[in-house]
Amino acid sequence: MTPNLMAYYLSRNRVLSLIKNQGLPSDIHQSLSGLPVSMASAILSNDVGAYVLKAISVGEIKTLQELLMEGKAQKGQLFIYTGRLTGKGFGANNKAPGLEMYTTLTSPFENVKLSLAFSKSGLVNDTAYTRLSGVKSLFVFAYIAEAEDGVISAIPIVIGDLVDSDISIPSLLSFGISLLPEEVEQFSAIDRTWAPSKAKFELMRTISEKCVKDLICALLQQEPEHDWGGEESDIFTSGLLVGGKRMTGAFLLKGPAKFHPMKPADLGKNGDQIYRLFNIPADVYVIQHCHSIEPSVRAMAEAFAIRRNLTAPCRLLFLDGRDTARLLKAHGLWPEQ
Repeated sequence: MTPNLMAYYLSRNRVLSLIKNQGLPSDIHQSLSGLPVSMASAILSNDVGAYVLKAISVGEIKTLQELLMEGKAQKGQLFIYTGRLTGKGFGANNKAPGLEMYTTLTSPFENVKLSLAFSKSGLVNDTAYTRLSGVKSLFVFAYIAEAEDGVISAIPIVIGDLVDSDISIPSLLSFGISLLPEEVEQFSAIDRTWAPSKAKFELMRTISEKCVKDLICALLQQEPEHDWGGEESDIFTSGLLVGGKRMTGAFLLKGPAKFHPMKPADLGKNGDQIYRLFNIPADVYVIQHCHSIEPSVRAMAEAFAIRRNLTAPCRLLFLDGRDTARLLKAHGLWPEQ
């Protein structure tokens, strides 16, 4: 996957100051400078993004969630954010020059609100009005103007969609990151046509984390390592097989000690187990749980995976309780067997 950024809003002066040392083609430089250029709107929307992503990668710009975890969400700090935003002021009847986008960050940051304020003059095409209005999932590169009382007021540099540019019709990068369990050769015995009933799913309470870990290690043909408090992953392997290719994989496993849907609060303080998991260079990140996995966990993990994809391709796999049950059943370990 080769990520690219399709821009709907650009702060042209700020973008130009960030990427001017990258040897810009003259048409991009002139478009950002406001000079008349043929197809300027298309250039700003489709071509500038690659240079912005390079600047983000070289500058090692962190996600807003990482800054909050590290206590570094402070005035002047650059950040990236991927997730849902609500647009305000994009209606045809609104003649005011200012626009706003806002969201409340998902758990474990329930009390943190993100607000973005910017001008209509930075919108690069008519598509921006429809793509940024209402509730949408978007990519933002911005800096913090103020951070106090649980509200982060930020000024966007770029707002757009991260897309996978390796395919003929670019699609959102998040779709290319997701990996299904059965796409991993070691998990290919999973039978999607079987699912435990609600009553039988309660049997997952009896399956220890060690049992799941031992099974996965056996499928990977490696010995389980002993758990310890400072570990970044429960399993690390160089033998994961995906599409006939050998890949490295880092696993986070959660057993039935808390038999309920996985929330960020179940993953250490502020969900820092996910933070530590993505500190490991890997091709595939696997999050396994004995129960369902809440959207807030999925969104947080996806944000980290997208950030890593800006420097090195990676995939993200969720193995929830029902998929874990399918894996156990495929190898004769489901309690009813």
